[in-house]
Amino acid sequence: MDFSALDKVVQETVGAMEKAKEQIFSIAEDARSECDRVKEDLKEIREKTHQVITLVDEFYKREKRSRVRLMEVSRGLDRYTEEDIRKAYEEAQETQVKLAVLREREQQLRAKRDDLERRLRHLQAMVERAEQLMSQMGVILNFIGGNLKEISGKLEEAQQRQEMALRVILAQEDERRRVAREIHDGPAQVMSSIVMQAELCERLLDLAPDRVRSELQELKGLVKTNLLEVRKIIYDLRPMALEEVGLYGAIERYLDDFAEKKDLVVERHFKGAEKRLSTLYEVALFRMIQEGLNNVRKHAKAKSVKVQVEMTAETLTALIRDDGVGFNVEESLKKQGEHFGLLGMKERAALLGGTVEVRSSEGKGTTLLIRIPLEEKSDDDEQQGKNSDSAS
Repeated sequence: MDFSALDKVVQETVGAMEKAKEQIFSIAEDARSECDRVKEDLKEIREKTHQVITLVDEFYKREKRSRVRLMEVSRGLDRYTEEDIRKAYEEAQETQVKLAVLREREQQLRAKRDDLERRLRHLQAMVERAEQLMSQMGVILNFIGGNLKEISGKLEEAQQRQEMALRVILAQEDERRRVAREIHDGPAQVMSSIVMQAELCERLLDLAPDRVRSELQELKGLVKTNLLEVRKIIYDLRPMALEEVGLYGAIERYLDDFAEKKDLVVERHFKGAEKRLSTLYEVALFRMIQEGLNNVRKHAKAKSVKVQVEMTAETLTALIRDDGVGFNVEESLKKQGEHFGLLGMKERAALLGGTVEVRSSEGKGTTLLIRIPLEEKSDDDEQQGKNSDSAS
């Protein structure tokens, strides 16, 4: 097989897909901007519709009263003058005309509101589809952009590695999407507020200099908030403690911090000789323990929690047990919009061929058991293999 020609074809395909991905991103951004504009228009139309409906109700009551008055005057010709009759008739006619105009205006506003709502749903669906398509294309690009020469003559081995590689790519794409959303919903929004605040300060320098100091203090607070958010995102990408002290040490530090901040008794046990694993495994287990303890903090109302981590040659296991209120596992997982953390842990473990088991009942606490098979070589094992090859 001519791998140079194949590589050229792949590179051209990748280039075309990269351009397509950029175009999809541009479409998604345009749709997202249009969504924001339509939301503003919809909000305005809803307010106007509400105002007109209120007026319609008011004029309907007026029109009813004017008709009653007209009937009363018409029946009592001996008691009312021609001027009274004329005024009653003109008032009834004027009220009917205004009511008809308001009703027509109400119908127009309702139609416009319904059209904007349909348009907003369409735009939101377009943004969602574009994001899904970009994610799928990112997976494909990462997959086919590898070095094809490394798998020549090893088709059977490549087939075995393909599944693991795809799992890793999917995990990476999911993490990138999460970080992108955090940046969009956090720092990006705050930066927009900072720009608006700075523009306000510029205008106030000439119009109201005395207010500039307070506005700058508020701006300073926004910057500090944004800085904390950025630091949190950076820490979420890769805890530095994993690089410094390894998996056991990083978990130990996190548990110390967790116990201090949450005022919980945290019992911890580490079993088995620790060895350095690949980044994928260390980060995955650290994140799942972190998410498990977050669930304890948010939902368990526990006074103490036990964390046990065990590493063997074949398996990486973590157990988290609390003495909190517990919950009905099956019913909770059936409810949409709840326990996304637990579902995320299950998906993360599944990508590594592992499992997450939850045991709980109301009033009896919760036990979370994580098992991950160590199918991959650790970073130390890979380095030792390279050294052996060099020595031979």
